[in-house]
Amino acid sequence: MEAFCGRKKELEVLEKKYNQKGFVMAVLYGRRRIGKTTLINHFIKSHDCKYITFTAVERGESELLSMMSEAALNALSPDMTGDIAFSGFEKLFDYIGRQAEKERIIFFIDEYPYLAKQCPYIQSVLQKVIDTDWKKGNLFFILCGSIVSFMKDEVLSESAPLHGRSNLELKLRPFNYLETAEFLPGYSNEEKAICYGLTGGVAKYLEQIDTSLSLDENIVEQFYSLGAYFSEELVKTVVAGDRQNPALYNSIISAVATGHTKNSEIASYVGSDDVTYPLKVLTNAEILKKRVSKKPYYLLNDSMLLFWFRYVNRAISLINAGNGEAYYYAKVKEYLHDFMGKVFEEMAKEYIMLHAGKNKIPLVTEVSDYQAAVLDDEKKQRQIELDLAGRNGKDILLVGECKFKNSKFDKEEYENLTDKIRFLPARNPKICIFSLGGFSDYVKENAKGHLLVGIDDMYEGVTS
Repeated sequence: MEAFCGRKKELEVLEKKYNQKGFVMAVLYGRRRIGKTTLINHFIKSHDCKYITFTAVERGESELLSMMSEAALNALSPDMTGDIAFSGFEKLFDYIGRQAEKERIIFFIDEYPYLAKQCPYIQSVLQKVIDTDWKKGNLFFILCGSIVSFMKDEVLSESAPLHGRSNLELKLRPFNYLETAEFLPGYSNEEKAICYGLTGGVAKYLEQIDTSLSLDENIVEQFYSLGAYFSEELVKTVVAGDRQNPALYNSIISAVATGHTKNSEIASYVGSDDVTYPLKVLTNAEILKKRVSKKPYYLLNDSMLLFWFRYVNRAISLINAGNGEAYYYAKVKEYLHDFMGKVFEEMAKEYIMLHAGKNKIPLVTEVSDYQAAVLDDEKKQRQIELDLAGRNGKDILLVGECKFKNSKFDKEEYENLTDKIRFLPARNPKICIFSLGGFSDYVKENAKGHLLVGIDDMYEGVTS
């Protein structure tokens, strides 16, 4: 069996459902390239039972029926392949259900939205067959899809025909920074963190990194070379997907990546009077995330896209001319730590949530950044910004800062942090400081009782 990294918790919950008796339905969804199919295939191969796997594609109804019929017969009755034709999906599902009355069978439909869009009635057919036939047997039925909005609205919502039929609803997310490290043996913790920033923990992106090469060599090979995996065409696919007018979506992403984050700023950047709808589409697709404040703003939810639009997009002509490597070393390499600033904040948030309620970290239920206008000691308005604010309900229990620099977190930075904390609506919050370069002797001496977390502390327990 091929090497398989991560997804331990997901495999555990799938295994638990598999061991239940009778019919079980699982719905798995998440953005493209995140590893959904790999996870389910790994799960299937770990069991000694018959299984049907079918991947829906953009084809006509009759061809989809033929393809699924062939997959089912090959799995359940290979000697009958080519001799039997089903008149419709309901007949095919009846056949699968009868076979599953005798034994445990896994039936996996991948990219389900393509099937449902081509055959809209399939939802009602599945509803009927689940309620009347499949409930009698031992079918383990898995629906999987990459169009997140469709899976939420058409499969899981209360108005959907299949609502209430599933025993498991599992949203697959990118790997966190610790899981990402499993793909990067031999790299330093700093290099693992940068790889996490460049890939966003997306499985398919991580597979492109060759750890026999240096980090710089990988960045040049995968971003700044002719034929690079992270090419303009790949980025267009990630951004536009099934949406119309990909140029507009590309421009919106470029706007946000370069600091134009408010609705009006984005509209001005792309030259459009109204970008409300495409912003909603990109947010639903989880490419953007919306921050609600007095003036709502948008952030990129994909650090690979952030890097590409900020540091690769402007070099396309040089890359096409075969001179991308020179551009990387001259114009990008020195800014990697600047790029990692926001990524490091996300890593710190993950660390806090992984350790909440233990290791001297309060039991917070969410961690975000903090921005507020306050009155200072002279009653003048002052803007307070912190990288980390951990809350339990409305109570701020933890605050902190993050610095992805090789220099140590020093006296000036520490005193600036403690000064800002005076103005927060919080009583004795736990102070957490995350620093790539460690901490000066002054900070170590004066920050006793606070939590000082270096890069090696964040990766503690992860083997290189």
